[in-house]
Amino acid sequence: MGTNRITTIGRPFDYGYLTNWLMAIISFLTFVSTTIVSTIHGETFSKSLLTGVGTGLFIFLLWAISRELDPDNDWSAFVPVSLSLLILTFSERPMILVFLWLLLILRVVNHSTGMPAGIMDSLFIVLLGLTMTYYISWIYGVITATGFVIDSQLKYPAKYHIPAGILMLFASAIICIENGGMVFIRTLENLYPAILGSILFIPVIVNKKKLVSVGDRTGKSLDTVRIRAAKLMAILAFIIIAAIQGEMNVLITSFMFCIFAGIGTYRIIVIIVAKAKTLNRNRG
Repeated sequence: MGTNRITTIGRPFDYGYLTNWLMAIISFLTFVSTTIVSTIHGETFSKSLLTGVGTGLFIFLLWAISRELDPDNDWSAFVPVSLSLLILTFSERPMILVFLWLLLILRVVNHSTGMPAGIMDSLFIVLLGLTMTYYISWIYGVITATGFVIDSQLKYPAKYHIPAGILMLFASAIICIENGGMVFIRTLENLYPAILGSILFIPVIVNKKKLVSVGDRTGKSLDTVRIRAAKLMAILAFIIIAAIQGEMNVLITSFMFCIFAGIGTYRIIVIIVAKAKTLNRNRG
């Protein structure tokens, strides 16, 4: 069975782009260096190998998520990658499934392949959402349901996302009750990274330029409304996750900050440089 029959939101890795080659090299070097460091620290070779594979894949997922949030800028995704590599030198790596889940939810909303999620895609996302709802927090189920509902309200939705969203809300409510109810903000300081990251990301959200990027499977221009909806949903997820108690959520928040702050900073620098060039031309 071909990939196209299994998934409609899976995007092929195109080696025809320099940035894609560069990311493949960075992921490989991350894998190699992490494996070596883990071995030096006394881990068995098999465990070090798994750690290296996981870290390399994690960095690749951060890059892929950044590309979904800023599809018209090939280079902006490398800022979050650089920040994340810096953090990884003195911090643990969070659960990879969270970032795989975020990547897929974004594709459900933005239709970056040009097509709605297929039934196998949605089923896999439901399973991912339920896993994180059970092991981390019920809020992940709510965010998953939100992604499904947003998709159902935009053009060319997947018809089964309303019942899927209801299922996720029902499961989240059960787990929330079993765990003793809602557990939110630890201290206001825990929200500072989410607030700062969101502020830096504002220029990316309000950008009114017509999208150049096209769907991988259709070759047609991406839907501007869907791309913006995905950005807003990602910000909402960022803030909510930052507000939830738990060491894992703190770790996840730090790397989500890299994504939003990195892309936002890149866009701000581009705007400043463009205005400076315009001023110089006018003076000339």
